[in-house]
Amino acid sequence: MNLVNLFTLRNPLTLFFVLLGLCAYALTPPHALVQSVFVSGIPYTIQNEKIDVVDSDNLLIVLNRLPEGLHYQCTFKGGTSAYLLDSMFLSVTKLRKGAHSLTIAVRPQHPQYKKEHLNISVNDSFLKSWWFIPVLGFYLLLLLGAAIYFIGLINSRNKEKVMNLRSDWTNQLHNDIGGDLSSVALRLEILRKKLAEVDPKTFDNLSKIFNILNDIQRKLRFVFNLVDPKKDSLHVMFMGIYDFAQDNCSVQGIKLTYNNKISAEENLKIDVSRINQLFLVLKEALNNVFKSAKATTLSVDIKRIKEGIQIELKDNGIGFDPQANHQGNGLKNLKQLAKDGYMDINIDSKPGAGTCMVILVYL
Repeated sequence: MNLVNLFTLRNPLTLFFVLLGLCAYALTPPHALVQSVFVSGIPYTIQNEKIDVVDSDNLLIVLNRLPEGLHYQCTFKGGTSAYLLDSMFLSVTKLRKGAHSLTIAVRPQHPQYKKEHLNISVNDSFLKSWWFIPVLGFYLLLLLGAAIYFIGLINSRNKEKVMNLRSDWTNQLHNDIGGDLSSVALRLEILRKKLAEVDPKTFDNLSKIFNILNDIQRKLRFVFNLVDPKKDSLHVMFMGIYDFAQDNCSVQGIKLTYNNKISAEENLKIDVSRINQLFLVLKEALNNVFKSAKATTLSVDIKRIKEGIQIELKDNGIGFDPQANHQGNGLKNLKQLAKDGYMDINIDSKPGAGTCMVILVYL
């Protein structure tokens, strides 16, 4: 048998190899066209020929390289645009909500490259969801609330540090100055007792000095307690007014009735500067009683009302006409002090009928 007869189709062996080759070619799967998929730069795995994206995504499909003479043809239905960046990259942009289909084919047709169909499902991004604006608003409110809370916390801690520092300084001044004055008063008292029988005139002068020092001590104690942030300055001021009224009433023989209906546990928010203005107003009003009223009774009533604090000073003195022109500046000064401290003063008085003064401190 020669070689020509061996490779003719009439040869059974040749026919067998030809049929075997055709079967192998028919059973060879087609080459995949899509190599990989990226959604907004992130690798994406295709499942059941479906790609799920949102409208803000950019879709990039990487295709396999084709032999020379072949090229890709892409058909995108339902979308805006799909175009080949070059022979291997397919970009799908401007996606709209809905279901789209992408068909990738090879031209001219080739038996080893079959069409590929991809279903692209596009949903709205969360930025367009109905709940996004409420959640964003709640988040911003939460941030604002947290910022306000922490700013308030920092301010509160800073105020607490300042208050502690003021309290420490007040206590230190109270101890230092009070201790020195007590030491001077003690030595004067010892010297006064020794000179009581030896030199009566010197004894009288030392007694006056001793009384002045005691008065200075009491006033300094009042000032230190007033500015001490850990103490209730309002009640300290009222106690100072009571001491002042009691001392002067005892000297002039005036019967004092003092009634403070504001509990010491009640925390009234009032600035120290206004408390000082109120102290000056009350002291000026009491001084007018002690200097000019010629009263035998004096009542001081303090109570809490809806508008703030009401203080009533009432005496049975000679009275006066509030509308008349007075030579002194006491009444004028009193009204100016009240105005500076955001207070109202109402004076009800007639000659020979005593005086009733009502002071209203707004809170």
